[in-house]
Amino acid sequence: MKHHPVLFIVGATGTGKSRLAIELARRHGLPIVNADSVQVYQRVNIGTAKATDGERKEVPHYLLDEVAPPQTFTAGDFRRRALEVLAELVPQSPVLVVGGSGFYVQALQKGMYETSEVDEEILAQVKQEKEQKGLAAMYEELKIQDPEFARKVSNQDAYRVLRALALIRTHGKSPSQIQREFSSQQDEAFPYLMATIGLKMNRDQLRERVRQRTHAMIDQGLIEEVKAMVGEGWGNWSPMLSVGYKETQAYLRGEWDQDQLVEEISKNTMRLAKRQGTWFRRDSAIQWFDVESEWEQAIGFAEEFLFSLRSP
Repeated sequence: MKHHPVLFIVGATGTGKSRLAIELARRHGLPIVNADSVQVYQRVNIGTAKATDGERKEVPHYLLDEVAPPQTFTAGDFRRRALEVLAELVPQSPVLVVGGSGFYVQALQKGMYETSEVDEEILAQVKQEKEQKGLAAMYEELKIQDPEFARKVSNQDAYRVLRALALIRTHGKSPSQIQREFSSQQDEAFPYLMATIGLKMNRDQLRERVRQRTHAMIDQGLIEEVKAMVGEGWGNWSPMLSVGYKETQAYLRGEWDQDQLVEEISKNTMRLAKRQGTWFRRDSAIQWFDVESEWEQAIGFAEEFLFSLRSP
């Protein structure tokens, strides 16, 4: 059976990844597989800039609205589901995988052990807990979560203890489990031909686009969407703590007015964009294109890759 290639479209939030994917999908009848770690959840729609109902009718989308509250979805969960979906799609046509979540993309492309990086926000939370509870209590938690790894670590080694706990919370798996799974996956990290396009944009232009998008989200009902979720008791559900949702919850608590809400969402979105850009720039295999000046070149690269290559 012939396998068509898979094109990943990555980059910081707001740089036009979905726009490029939908343009390619419309031209050539291609499916899109989501690789955004918040869009995978149900009911968080406006603040995640999900594809519209009209776009979904035009273009088949996969791994959107995959997970209902109160469930969570780790990078390992994403890898397993994405490989299942690709196994069905790749024999039929080329596939686009689109998203800015570096953990998800790397887990799918390279296997789980290489996603041993931890989410910086989660690591900061773990460090704060250590200040409150003490290192001994954190080590006891590690012994419960991963006794095998804990035996290899000194109870005085704050760096490795806290990092291991952050790793568990980031991926939903222990370091020992991740290492075992990676050992079994090394020969089949990603079984299809692939290339990766990265989209970039001048930071001032991106900042203005982010502000415009934030205003649009509020006009579309972001505050009402968050209010409904909080009212149902889902305020602490994982996607409700992501950028856009956590700030809106603070607004609903009266911590700032609507102008300040726009500023906070925009500021934290730019911080997220910086982290995403830093993550993806480490991958030398990514072909980068400037959204403003190299859009047609990006489309040309994508079409040449998608339709000139096929694996046995």
